[in-house]
Amino acid sequence: MFKESGPKKLLTLILILFLAGIFATDPMALSHGPKGWKVPAKDGKVKNPIPDNPESRKRGKKIYEDKCASCHGSRGHGKTEMGKSLNPPAPDFTDRHMMEEMTDGEIFWKITTGKGPMPSYKKEFTEKERWDLVNYIKSFTNPK
Repeated sequence: MFKESGPKKLLTLILILFLAGIFATDPMALSHGPKGWKVPAKDGKVKNPIPDNPESRKRGKKIYEDKCASCHGSRGHGKTEMGKSLNPPAPDFTDRHMMEEMTDGEIFWKITTGKGPMPSYKKEFTEKERWDLVNYIKSFTNPK
């Protein structure tokens, strides 16, 4: 397998093991979480124009239940049969650390553009509906 010998072979092996360790201990490195799905900086800084209130979350919940829950789970855990079968698997919106790392603008951008098995909802939902969805998704870790 390796044509090198000695130190080069050892360094190559260490590098392979190091990278394998990163992916084994950080599933977000391969997923749609903040580390695995980069959002353009300017889009991540966009502020949510829709107040995060019960009315917005109620509208977002209706959309979520209709279009998102089959993959992301009714409680946002991402552990549905469909969500687990995706490559990468659906993220867990109840993961406080992951959700705190993502801005409203980043979540909005991901809903808007889609990637891989996650479809783009730019044409299906209005901008306001996508912001309502952001408010609802955030409620999994920040209930009000």
